[in-house]
Amino acid sequence: MRQYLLLFVIVLWPVFVLAQAIAIDDENCEGQRDRVVVVGEIQLEGNDVTRDKIVLREMEFQSGDTLLFSKLCAMAKLSKENLLNRSLFNFVYIDLLAAENSMIVEVKIRMIERWYVWPLPIFELADRNFNAWLESRDFSRVNYGVFITHNNFRGRMETLKLLLRAGYNQDYSLLYEIPYLTKEQNIGVGFQAGFSRSREISYQTSDNKQLYYKNEEAYTREAFYLKLMASYRLGYRFLHQVYLGYENFKFLDTIAQLNPQFMGTQTGNESKFFTLLYLYKQDFRDSKPYPLDGHYFDFEFSKYGFGLLEKAPDFFYLKATFDWYAPLSKRWFWATNITGKFSGGEQQPYYLQRGLGFQNDFVRSYELYVIDGTDFGLFKNNLKFNLIKPKTRTIPLIPSEKFSKIHYALYVNLFLDMGYAHQKYYDRTNSLTNDLLIGTGIGLDLVTYYDLVFRLEYSRNKMNEYGFFIHFTAPI
Repeated sequence: MRQYLLLFVIVLWPVFVLAQAIAIDDENCEGQRDRVVVVGEIQLEGNDVTRDKIVLREMEFQSGDTLLFSKLCAMAKLSKENLLNRSLFNFVYIDLLAAENSMIVEVKIRMIERWYVWPLPIFELADRNFNAWLESRDFSRVNYGVFITHNNFRGRMETLKLLLRAGYNQDYSLLYEIPYLTKEQNIGVGFQAGFSRSREISYQTSDNKQLYYKNEEAYTREAFYLKLMASYRLGYRFLHQVYLGYENFKFLDTIAQLNPQFMGTQTGNESKFFTLLYLYKQDFRDSKPYPLDGHYFDFEFSKYGFGLLEKAPDFFYLKATFDWYAPLSKRWFWATNITGKFSGGEQQPYYLQRGLGFQNDFVRSYELYVIDGTDFGLFKNNLKFNLIKPKTRTIPLIPSEKFSKIHYALYVNLFLDMGYAHQKYYDRTNSLTNDLLIGTGIGLDLVTYYDLVFRLEYSRNKMNEYGFFIHFTAPI
């Protein structure tokens, strides 16, 4: 009888243990910080498209690890951040399931995937507004097409992008990236090829604003480009990327006549050259779309032209960015950004030069200006208050959790920015070049799912100009 009872206990003991398992919260993690545990089975739930190996790649621990319970809790938190920062999931929950008087801790990861395929139709009027277009109703002055983005292609975090834009301005491109080519999931490759041509381009900067030339009968610019990419991801937060490219530009003769520096030291209206870009990143942010804690650093080296082709530019630039984020209390946060760029080599053609005013390299309150420069320094600061704490809601009548379950938060912030763009070939018509720029203001940031950030800012610059601006990325 005792033998049967012993066999009964042995067979049902795992069931009994699982029945006693409880989800570990922060309080339990702190209360059992010195307890030694062994990581048991890691269960995945909700990754219907994403391959298991992609999810497990982001885990700071693995089955069989022996750790202090406090260490496991900290690693589970970092693993959640890793998964969310891959832009594969809207929500991630990691539960640590422990039974009383047992060293084994089971891990359950629950995920809500994003929608990965975005076919966006294109219909753009080339005229300045719809009413101006109605006067002619000329459909040849319309851009039309489709832009298809497939993220997490084949469930392997691959990216596939196809742009087909025809009509007045034309643009055709294909991009394909494989982040993890090897079994170790640390080496990636990719390529991008495209052709575009436009009837209107910017040819010069005057009074700190770009001037445009338009030709109704011919294309002012034609461009073909091909880029090859290789990446090496070391651990979870270090990334090396190398890009090798070829670019071919053709411009109307009129452009060089309007701005003799448009082609730099080159002659003619055509430019062919190779490019090399190396990018190194360290990313310790808690959230890529809207960080509140941690730090980020990147270094970029870019070389244009290698003396292999005629009519090629020959210059390089170095660029570095450092971001620092610090929680001051539960609802107050501080952020600082320092960015610097230095260029060398021959005179840069106007069409390749990027000073302040492009992408996220600008002093807030100067959004309407372009400050040309071969070198620049940028210093941004933010003091934020969490007006509405992060919340999760379910939108009724939407059946799919990919869209119905949302998260959001609202922040009000004060900011102070400073910047300086140095132009070797100084143009007196651009008063903001080679001058210290200062901007300050107040903003309201809405953060929600699919990495969406909506920023409303009211700011003032050193010229006592006030402006209201809208942005769609985090300020720092």
